[in-house]
Amino acid sequence: MLLVRIRSIPPARAALISACRRSQLSEIRRITPPQRTKSVLRVAAYARISMETERSPKSLSLQVSHYSQLIQSTPGWEYAGVYADSGISGTTTNRPQFQAMLASARQGNIDLILTKSISRFARNTVDLLEVVRELNSLGVEVRFEKENISTATADGEFMLTLLASFAQAESEQISANVKWRVRKQFEQGLANGFHMYGYTDSADATDVQIIESEAEIIRRAFAAFLDKVSMERFVADLTSEGVYTREGKPFSPEVPREWLSREAYTDTLTLGRFHSTTLGEHTKHNQGEEPMYRVEDTIPAIIDKETFEAVQVERARRREAGALANWSIPTTVLTSRIRCTACDCSFAHASRKRKSDRDISTSYWICARRREGKKTKCGTRTISESAFKSFLAETLGIPKFDEAVFNARIHHIDVTAPDNYTIHFTNGTRTNRQWKANLKRDAWTPAKKEAWSQLVKARWAEAKRTGAKDARKVKTPPEALAHFRAVSAAEAKRLRAEREER
Repeated sequence: MLLVRIRSIPPARAALISACRRSQLSEIRRITPPQRTKSVLRVAAYARISMETERSPKSLSLQVSHYSQLIQSTPGWEYAGVYADSGISGTTTNRPQFQAMLASARQGNIDLILTKSISRFARNTVDLLEVVRELNSLGVEVRFEKENISTATADGEFMLTLLASFAQAESEQISANVKWRVRKQFEQGLANGFHMYGYTDSADATDVQIIESEAEIIRRAFAAFLDKVSMERFVADLTSEGVYTREGKPFSPEVPREWLSREAYTDTLTLGRFHSTTLGEHTKHNQGEEPMYRVEDTIPAIIDKETFEAVQVERARRREAGALANWSIPTTVLTSRIRCTACDCSFAHASRKRKSDRDISTSYWICARRREGKKTKCGTRTISESAFKSFLAETLGIPKFDEAVFNARIHHIDVTAPDNYTIHFTNGTRTNRQWKANLKRDAWTPAKKEAWSQLVKARWAEAKRTGAKDARKVKTPPEALAHFRAVSAAEAKRLRAEREER
């Protein structure tokens, strides 16, 4: 039997212990733990196919469907969209849906991007790493399913660089194989695809047929050009007749202008006119870097060779004549005769509305690029026509500008820098001149100077009469001001008449 000895506690001590316990209990606070929110990832996916084949559209739709279902069925994932590009190479980042996905990521709308493989995302190593690093800086993870790589892991970028290099090498090899195949086709006289208005489409231009309704429009365009009908007028007539492009839109003037230069309409194809030197680079005109092949009698002709040659001769003549060849534009003796060497264009004629009767020059010439509002480095000034004609008369050694003398002796004028002119004569010689119009200085004729002197004297007299210390602050007497304005207007009118200004 266990005996327990219980000591009695004095009443005073028991009361003290009870008070202490109540005090401690009163200081105890209930701490509520924060609610644990479930982390939700905003997940997007990217899919791409590079070739438009019969299988590709189905392949792309399967990828989109797969990712949509995967994201929406995974707990903790929020659907942020599936972006898909069709028929665009992975060697460039200039893909509409790819750029839309990056824009959404930059706006903070995506946390995770899923993609099938590195080659679907990008085939260029440099582009791939630049995009991935930017996404990492935005806190966006990219997962490549086929390679089982996540950019969120420590060794992710190393593996990504390694595998992307293989993807780029594979793409370069494919590109080289395709170029070799295309060159072999060219050597055999076969086109690498044929698509041109007036004809049916073809893979190699061996089975092309004329679309007669379209061919008739092309023949009309060639005839209109030789009949001096502008292409603007030509397409306006087509629109009024209800004739539209294959897309159902009105023709723009540039379309028939481009037809006029296409030798293919005479049955002759030039293969290899465009090429690309670097993977992912846009094609550019072949300037002799690669062989070109001229193939005759390969497709049915819409335009006979004689008509085509006549059009090319006329096009060359109009290019040489410049604005003078355009019968719808009012021209002068200086049209297409003043050239800006820095911008490689002619000076254009313009007119400025006079602000008052005291203004003189209203007609001037300006670099065509400057007039169009384009940024140029030529630094040329606007040239007053009347003052420039006086300068040319002085250069030719005649008292007054004469159009017949100008046409007989001067071929054209190059503006090489501000106020610097190289005048080319018809006999093959040339001279360099520096000249600057001083219209404001020339406007101060002796009569105008005398009228101004009288105005100043009247102002001083008014200051003396009123006791003003500064004559410049004195109101000009109305009679003196009216006299000066009348003389200025009369002199400006006289100068305009002398310079044949309006």
